[in-house]
Amino acid sequence: MNKSVYFIMGIVLASVGTAGYWALKEEPKTVASPKPASKKISLLTINYIPTSPAKPIDEGTFWELQASPEAKPIEKNLKDLKGKPIILHFWATWCGPCVEELPDLDTYAKKYADTAHIIAVATDSKDISKISEFYKVKGIKNLSITFDEGRVLSRNFRASALPTTVFINSNGHEIGRIQGAVEWTGTAGRLLNTHLSRN
Repeated sequence: MNKSVYFIMGIVLASVGTAGYWALKEEPKTVASPKPASKKISLLTINYIPTSPAKPIDEGTFWELQASPEAKPIEKNLKDLKGKPIILHFWATWCGPCVEELPDLDTYAKKYADTAHIIAVATDSKDISKISEFYKVKGIKNLSITFDEGRVLSRNFRASALPTTVFINSNGHEIGRIQGAVEWTGTAGRLLNTHLSRN
């Protein structure tokens, strides 16, 4: 093999070595993760079950705590709230998903207070102080402290699992419900507000 061939091979090897050096020295590039396909949100995907036909709500009693600890709870009735849609939410302080969900429902209540009556009824009425303490710890300010004495209301609505949310239109008819937690501050909350206002 003559000298010119060795000379050419030397140049090639030097070029490869230089390229490898700079490749190793350069910072590795970040590979962007593929964006997940956007999931279309609908009443079906958030486990909304329509009540068909819509069922009239004659009445439903629950109790509301007053600001003063000395004041006795006031008896309330769903029939007195006709004329505006109602979101009736059953929950309890011992229910993990309920505890996580309620602060978001409180945020929803602040935003949509003019659209609907939003009532979060606690079913653990044996120790009302737990409900008040929970509101205080979590900073719940837009939802009244209401409870279901003897679980009469939750039984009437057949809320056998918690959380359960019942949607009642302005004419006092149940139009649907969701069993399980709801993403109140996201797309699901906006969708439910639109659906309720149209019915």
